[in-house]
Amino acid sequence: MAASMGIYFGGSTTCLAISKDGKTDVVANDAGDRVTPAIVAYNGNDKDVGLSAKQGKIRNAVNTISNVKHTLGRRIEDAVVKQKIRDGPTKIIDKNGYPLYQVDYKDKQTYVTPKTVATLVFKKLKGIASHQGGSGDNKNVVLTAPLQYTEQQRSALREAAIEAGFNILRIISEPSAAALAYGVCDTKTAEKSNVLVYRLGGTSLSVTVLQVSNGMLRVMASETDLSLGGDTFTSLLAQSCASDFNRTWKCNLSESSRAMNKLQSACEESKHVLSTLPSAKCSIDSLYEGIDYHTNISRVKFESLISNKAQQSIELLKRVISAAHMAPEHINKVLLVGGSTRIPKLQQMIRDVLPKAQMLDSISPDEVIALGAAKEAALLSSRDDSIQLTEADINASCCTKAIALKVLDPSEEANLEIVIPQYSYLPIRRQYDFNVGKDQTSVCIQIYETHDGASIEESTLLAQIVIDGLETESEEEFHVTSVFHYRRDGSLHITCCEDVTGKTKDVLIASSQSDAVLDDQKDA
Repeated sequence: MAASMGIYFGGSTTCLAISKDGKTDVVANDAGDRVTPAIVAYNGNDKDVGLSAKQGKIRNAVNTISNVKHTLGRRIEDAVVKQKIRDGPTKIIDKNGYPLYQVDYKDKQTYVTPKTVATLVFKKLKGIASHQGGSGDNKNVVLTAPLQYTEQQRSALREAAIEAGFNILRIISEPSAAALAYGVCDTKTAEKSNVLVYRLGGTSLSVTVLQVSNGMLRVMASETDLSLGGDTFTSLLAQSCASDFNRTWKCNLSESSRAMNKLQSACEESKHVLSTLPSAKCSIDSLYEGIDYHTNISRVKFESLISNKAQQSIELLKRVISAAHMAPEHINKVLLVGGSTRIPKLQQMIRDVLPKAQMLDSISPDEVIALGAAKEAALLSSRDDSIQLTEADINASCCTKAIALKVLDPSEEANLEIVIPQYSYLPIRRQYDFNVGKDQTSVCIQIYETHDGASIEESTLLAQIVIDGLETESEEEFHVTSVFHYRRDGSLHITCCEDVTGKTKDVLIASSQSDAVLDDQKDA
């Protein structure tokens, strides 16, 4: 049986897993590491990818690109991109509304797209696969993406992988991949099981509640915080060490970005050690103006430094459980994903909130998503070759926000009515009927993008449909039938028909670079 591959494309690292002859395992890179930094550096005439790019960041920070996962498929005005412009050492410019990285390459100023950077990372993974007993000859792969990824982000991810030489079988969500890795979908009973996926990667935190029944997964609630990740903990430790250094040597370490990068790198290593040992040494030769830095960091001190941020992650966890209309005791299993979930204090805080849940952590948290994707790839590769996957099959996605309707009625306060629930799998078709008073000559229907529990002020107006000319001699009330068709490509088609007069209006809300936008409205 040919090998099938699964790829996790993270903010800070990537991981490649291969499934062959019923066995699934992660493939180590040329340095022997089972995860590869998702970093690209433009270094003179060379392009460094992975570990070499990360190691050279201290001396070449402005030409080193990381966290491309968060800029991929976004427009320049996106809040996430704006934050990267403020925080990152690499300059990002606006080109026709899209972000471009500005780097020095081959002695001249060069501009590269996020997709180009992602392609280089995928090519690195393709090279890793090619050294595994001919696995590089098989291009079939399942990619993973955050649940909140838009259609444009998924498309950019897919195109980058295709340009690197992969054949994309499907893109699945990261929580689903984690569930596949642990086999929580293997049960075929109708009894429902609630699974919480807690993923704390290097650059983001996401918590998702899944419901499993008859081997099927349903997303009940999910939330992501791009301001909280393992790098946040590393920065807190680095800031503490910098303050210690400044007090001792009466200087300001923050004046040197190179010194802070060296300290950040050393603190990252110390953080990893503290997940298994009660203390860790942090030693840096010539940290600043020829001064060495050596200190011993206890786990207790580290836990104290990160306590507020760790509690912030727990509050997010509680919010997601509440959004799923569940109580903590309703959660049956917890899946730990992401390297920072190794922190003992964090694991204990999760146990304190979910004491009845079974915590699954037998798989390396850095590898679990890639392994789940590889298992999915093996299933897809074993299908009948006569069955051809379409682009819609590849992009098996769900809507990240709910679609709601509001009927403007002057006689009473109008509320939002959810028509398509958040995280519904696409495509989906739903119908919503309502009556209109016989004394009205028109009706105005507003379409909103929202989330569970949100007010009208917190929701986004997508479109407005007006049906006028409601005149009839009949004494019965007007009745409007509205049909919502949310397609796989992210577009939303809505038809509203008043049954008594036959008046019909429809609207097409097209998938855009971020949220849905009004494309056209016409009489039918």
